[in-house]
Amino acid sequence: MTSLSSFISSNQYNREVLSVPFVAAMRTGTGYRDPVFSGTRGTNVDPGGLFGWLVYARGKSWGSNLPAKGTSAAEYISYTNPSDLVQDLNRLGGVTACLLSTSDAGETYSFFISNPGDTVTANTIGTQFLHAINHLAYGGTLVLAGQVAGFNKYLQDNTSSYFDVVIDPELDSTVISWLKTQQYTTGIFPSIQDETGVTGAGYTMGSFGSDAVGMSQGMKFFTVCGLKTVIGLDVSLLQANSTITYTIPAVADVGGFFARAKNRNELYLTVAGLDRSTVINGDIVNPIEWSNTLKNSLRTNKVNFFINYVPKFLGSDLVGGTAATSAITVNDRIGPARLQAAITQAINNIAFKYIFDINNEVTRSQVTSEVQTAMDPFAPYLDTSKTQIICNSENNEENSSTLKVDVVAKPILGTDSFVINFTYTQ
Repeated sequence: MTSLSSFISSNQYNREVLSVPFVAAMRTGTGYRDPVFSGTRGTNVDPGGLFGWLVYARGKSWGSNLPAKGTSAAEYISYTNPSDLVQDLNRLGGVTACLLSTSDAGETYSFFISNPGDTVTANTIGTQFLHAINHLAYGGTLVLAGQVAGFNKYLQDNTSSYFDVVIDPELDSTVISWLKTQQYTTGIFPSIQDETGVTGAGYTMGSFGSDAVGMSQGMKFFTVCGLKTVIGLDVSLLQANSTITYTIPAVADVGGFFARAKNRNELYLTVAGLDRSTVINGDIVNPIEWSNTLKNSLRTNKVNFFINYVPKFLGSDLVGGTAATSAITVNDRIGPARLQAAITQAINNIAFKYIFDINNEVTRSQVTSEVQTAMDPFAPYLDTSKTQIICNSENNEENSSTLKVDVVAKPILGTDSFVINFTYTQ
C-alpha cells in the first residue's frame, strides 16, 4: 500500500520544537465533495484539494483498525505535528490513483504522478501537501481549511487564540479579503514574476487591492521572492526505489521564520537575519547578492528576498500591500509594524476608560502614568531614551470633551521613530 511516510522520515526530515504557541493557517483546496471513481481510474471530481482528501480520509471507516476520525461536515482540521497529517493521508493508500497515479489513471486529483526512471512529480494537491509539511517542520499548529469560513470556525472554537500568520502560496483572493478583517494576522505571499519585465526585474507583489494601505493594513502583507528546492528526496514508501525533486515558493518556510522569531521573543524586532531565517529540509535557489541592484528594486516593490550567504537567509523584512512611493521607513518593517499595533492596542485599552472624566491636569497625569506602565513590557524593543508620552496642556484643552494622547517611540532596530496619535471624544 502506498504511503507518504517517506516525506517525514527522520533521516531526511528535520523538525524544530517551539516553547511559545504559534498558529498558522492555510487554505488548501475548496469545500469537501464526494470523489467519484470509474473502474481503475482516479476520481473525476475534485474532492476539495488537500483539505477535501483529508475530510474523506478521516470521515470514512477503513476497517476495524482505522475507524472514522471525523465527518464530512468538518470546516477545518488542525495539526501540531507532521506525523498526524501523514497518518491521516496514509489512510488513502488503497484508494485508486489517489496518493500515486500514472498518466493513464486519471491523475488530475491525485497527489503525485509516477514518471519513467523511478521519479515522481507533485500534482497541485501534492504541492499543497508539500507546503504543509514544510511549514510543520518549524513547530506550532497548522490549521487547514477549504474555505476562509473554516478559519472563522477555528477562531470561534478557540476563542483565546488567533492566527499569527496565514500562508497563501496561491494568492487566493478570498484569503486576501479575509486577511483585511483580521487585526493581528500577517499573510505570507509569493512574489509575482511579471512577464513584461517591469521594475523589480520582473518581481512584484500580488494584487492586494486599493484598500491594502496604511499601517493598519500594511502589516498584514508580507511578500517573498524565494524559491525552495528539495533534490532527490527518497520516497520509496510511495513508489519503490524512487525519488522526488521539487521547487516551491518558500512561503511555508517564511511562516516558520515568524514562529522562530516569536519563540525567541523577537517578533517585535524582525523575522529576518541569520539566526531566524535559514530554511531547513531544503535550499533556496534564487538568492541575491547584497550588492546587487536588484535588491533596491525588490525593496521598492515591498518584496522580500534571500541573501546569497552560507547559509542563505532572509535579508529583508518589509510589509505592505502597495509598492513604496517614497523612502522606506521604520513603519515599513514587520517588527516595528507589529510593535506599533501592539502599543496602540495597549494604550487604547487604557485611555478609552477616561473618556468621560474631566479633562484636567489630574486626569491627564493619570493617563500618562498608566500609558508609561503599559509601555514598560515593550522596553526591550525600543530606544526608551526617545520615548515621549504627551498628554498635557500642549495637546489638550482644559475641560474639553476630547482627550488626546500622542506617543512617540523609536524601535531599537530602526533609524527613525513612529508617532501614534489618539483622540477620544465624548
